[in-house]
Amino acid sequence: MHELADGIEKSGLPFIWVVNNRPLVEGVLGADIIPPGFQTRVEDRGLVWRGWAPQLKILGHASVGGFLTHCGWSSVVEALRFGRVLILFSGAYSDQPLIARLMQDKRVGLEIPRDERDGSFTSDSVAELIRRVMVEKEGESIRSNAWTMKEIFGNVELNDRCLDEFTRTLETWPTST
Repeated sequence: MHELADGIEKSGLPFIWVVNNRPLVEGVLGADIIPPGFQTRVEDRGLVWRGWAPQLKILGHASVGGFLTHCGWSSVVEALRFGRVLILFSGAYSDQPLIARLMQDKRVGLEIPRDERDGSFTSDSVAELIRRVMVEKEGESIRSNAWTMKEIFGNVELNDRCLDEFTRTLETWPTST
């Protein structure tokens, strides 16, 4: 988490970072998930929000351009609902790595590169990727693709229609005897 924080800081971009309130190492006082001095160094352009945050409200704000996500499906859908470009930082849990690959393949985000042997990453690679996706010319098409996804994921009528069709299919599915 400290390496991730250093990368966010090195990006030089404004941010809101929502973090858990638990210490980095359970039972070790002072083992904060945030590096010492981080909040002071970035206070002019960043906000560290501890605990639960209103994710949809934050993602829906016009000043938010992207979303560094753990790649949970609900979070990805919520970000694309508002056309936010994705900075993909998947955990090693269940479907998160697959979702990260899918979103990168769909060109709506890029995944933070990791060492294939141990899953490690560097703060420099985090900073570079954030800047590439958010502000550099190379990321324009990715930002555009994410914005286009708003037409699908943000379309409540379309989503309701798909859910209704799916429900009808389940209700009329032949039962085995």
